[in-house]
Amino acid sequence: MGGYLKGRQSMEKERLTGIGTILASLLAAACCIGPAAAIVFGASVGFLSGFMVLDPYRPYFLGAAALMLTYSFWRLYLVKRACDCESDARARRISLGIFWTGASLFLAAVFYQQVIGWVYG
Repeated sequence: MGGYLKGRQSMEKERLTGIGTILASLLAAACCIGPAAAIVFGASVGFLSGFMVLDPYRPYFLGAAALMLTYSFWRLYLVKRACDCESDARARRISLGIFWTGASLFLAAVFYQQVIGWVYG
């Protein structure tokens, strides 16, 4: 029973770091992806300047997301699991989904400025 609880706590940590990665990536990209999305949906230009408040914090958000991704990768792929039971397998699949969603959003947050430059350049 102790292994089950330890495995359950481990999965909770992995989910939290995955969700933290997703949030940090979205915040890092909010300064420029937000205005681009708002233009697509027809927002006015005066409204878009509010998103630039987050731009000075972008490196910090990206750093936090990178640290959380690294920790999640370590927990998911490098640390031996405490339990190989059915509920652990289901929780692991959920954690992997959250991790890869966060990783893809992180890559989008890192490279969106270059992509926007190529598209509109």
